[in-house]
Amino acid sequence: MLQVILSDPYLSCLYRSSYEELDDICGSASPVVEIGAGSCFSWTTSPDWLRLDILHDPRLDLRADSLQLPFLSESVGAIVLRDTWHHIPDLPAFLSECTRVLKPAGKIVVSDPYWGFLARFVYRHLHQEDFDEHVENWRFAAESPWCSNQALAYIALRRDRAVLSQRWPHFSVVEHGPRVGPSFLLSGGVSRRTRVPGRVLRMLLKFELQAGKWLNPLRFFFVFELRKEPGT
Repeated sequence: MLQVILSDPYLSCLYRSSYEELDDICGSASPVVEIGAGSCFSWTTSPDWLRLDILHDPRLDLRADSLQLPFLSESVGAIVLRDTWHHIPDLPAFLSECTRVLKPAGKIVVSDPYWGFLARFVYRHLHQEDFDEHVENWRFAAESPWCSNQALAYIALRRDRAVLSQRWPHFSVVEHGPRVGPSFLLSGGVSRRTRVPGRVLRMLLKFELQAGKWLNPLRFFFVFELRKEPGT
């Protein structure tokens, strides 16, 4: 998949801009661990990160389960999840594990599916992964690493925000906002490429990156972070 991304003008621009923002949010945190590193595209923007996934890939630094992180307590500066939050089958257990391994003032940095007007329609009806905001809790049965619920960011940040604050008061939420726009839909993503030229989509993406909040109803991803309060 990495070669597919690198060879496409739009996808390479999309991934690079996303990872550069996540890297900026991590700041001077060290070490930074990317969970669900998948294609390992972050090698091109953040070669000093540690990349972890449950699936084997020779470019990964570690192969491990996100619910059993192979790190000592208070040893990690930041944890990055790009399109991975909605694949975590047990978010409460994951947040407990993050609490354990993160240093004081450490952070979880996330880019995941948005819940705006257009994104909600596309993820519900035109995407191969589930988007179910009506599930009772933050867990789902994971029959494979590809199982997911793309509504998990919406559930944690909007529907159950009070639950997040009550159960994990040591995490403060910083919302960086929606990202990308119709260019993602027109591209078909990585698995369903369309005939729209990558160069045209790249120009549209660069416009979207500069556009104001008026474009938010048409955006597809949301960036946020959970900061661990010092002393917890």
